[in-house]
Amino acid sequence: MTESAVADSKPDLSNSVGTFADLVAAGTPAPGGGSVSAYCGMLAASLGEMVCNLTIGKPKYAEVETRLREIKSELNQLGARLRQLIAEDAESFEAVLRSYRLPKESDEQKSHRAAQIQIALQGAVAVPVETAQRSSDVIGLLRELADIGNTNALSDVAVGAQLAKTAITGASYNVGVNLDSISDREAVDKTRERMTRLIEQSTAIADQVESKLRT
Repeated sequence: MTESAVADSKPDLSNSVGTFADLVAAGTPAPGGGSVSAYCGMLAASLGEMVCNLTIGKPKYAEVETRLREIKSELNQLGARLRQLIAEDAESFEAVLRSYRLPKESDEQKSHRAAQIQIALQGAVAVPVETAQRSSDVIGLLRELADIGNTNALSDVAVGAQLAKTAITGASYNVGVNLDSISDREAVDKTRERMTRLIEQSTAIADQVESKLRT
């Protein structure tokens, strides 16, 4: 196959990114930062899968091939879930907007509206919390890949780790925006603590992976 034929057989990357960026750029509040955070987590998982594919089958890494296949499978599942969370985040935001638009003329309507707002807010928190947790799982696997994966792809692992860290931090912003309006203060405090732990852990792991590039 000639060089030009090989080039022609490759996908046009400029046309392969889909319309997600256009949807984000549109004059609507969703998809917004929460969906973008989940997207970053999904990309981090994809980079991890790529590194697995670049490592599996190479004699140099034969001893860790079984574990690499396990990591690849886990990353595939995490990436698929994060892809779903992109849409779920936008849907949860729309649910919050709908709850605030409910009528509030009578006492009964006010009570119903208040209850629906709380339900919607809890959903709007649950989605980015899961985004953060799934992305935390991704960065943990990327940390392992930094040790056993193809050393020629270490920079890709590092990029993935930074993306996963961004996904967690971004998700925490969306969690924080809604927490102050939730009436269950005990649950709020537990959620804040959980997000703080995830951010601290992801920052430490991303720094560890980056440090390997300098050695």
